[in-house]
Amino acid sequence: MTTPTSPRDEPPRPEGFGFRTGVRSEAVAIGFAVFVLSLGTALLAIGALILADAGRWGYVLALVVLELLFIAGFGAMVHMARQRHRPHGMPPPA
Repeated sequence: MTTPTSPRDEPPRPEGFGFRTGVRSEAVAIGFAVFVLSLGTALLAIGALILADAGRWGYVLALVVLELLFIAGFGAMVHMARQRHRPHGMPPPA
């Protein structure tokens, strides 16, 4: 237990992985967003080719909609990553 005047027992550690933990830099977060978008797009493109060959155009349309959701998620992840940027001269968070 700590009191306001006593030193901390151990340094605070962020828990988990994500944009709000203070662990990942802007560049790492954007790189992760690009990786997720490219992997999802590749898998959806392979699925769309297989389904188009089988003539299942309804499923291809569903994959196109899913790709649009991937792109929207990518935009949200990049937006959150850019908010992590701190101006030069500012100290890193404690």
